[in-house]
Amino acid sequence: MNTLPSSERTFLYWLALAGLLALGATFFIHFGALQLFIEQDSSRLSLIILAGLVIATAHAGYCAYRLDRESAAAGALKTTTPGAASIPGSIALDYRDLARRFSAEPHNLADSSTLSAYLEQRVHAGHASGWFVADLMIKLGLLGTVVGFIFMLNSVAQMETTDLNAAKLMLTQMSSGMRIALFTTLAGLSSGLILGIQYQLLDRSADRLFRKIVREVNAAPEREGKTVEND
Repeated sequence: MNTLPSSERTFLYWLALAGLLALGATFFIHFGALQLFIEQDSSRLSLIILAGLVIATAHAGYCAYRLDRESAAAGALKTTTPGAASIPGSIALDYRDLARRFSAEPHNLADSSTLSAYLEQRVHAGHASGWFVADLMIKLGLLGTVVGFIFMLNSVAQMETTDLNAAKLMLTQMSSGMRIALFTTLAGLSSGLILGIQYQLLDRSADRLFRKIVREVNAAPEREGKTVEND
């Protein structure tokens, strides 16, 4: 029975996480929590945050699939048959070609650090944007907190009499501001946490891919030398 290497299970892990999120979203909608967000948050910041969470989660899924595909391409470098199983345009293939080109020219040997930086940038491509979005979610939640408190303070500042009806109106406006603050903070912190878990998974997988590509490319000349000796 064939099993996937641990370095090629990132998309499966993401699918499991996405399944839990889908289940949570089902309960979220079924029990009226989404409707509560729509009705209670007049700023609509929480809805923007939740929409961003869905889009960023889809992007994380694409990155997970790409990492698994690149890991399979790196594993294909083990083959000694020319052109066998390599994915054209893959990171591993591009890195191997660059490494061979630099090793063939002695004056380029000092550029190994540049090669490593290039490879690291390629395997982590898109992750920085994901972390930016996760951080943006938290900041939007905090912005909603500030907006909510501004609503509350504004309602107090507008109160000019001690009439009972005016006091009731002020309390209603204050509670509206408090709801904005709480709902946006909840949406921002939870969305940032969920995205942080996903992109932490992707970063770990990208680090494994980096080590795998370097290992396979460095081992390729040894395998080719053994093949020549056997011939």
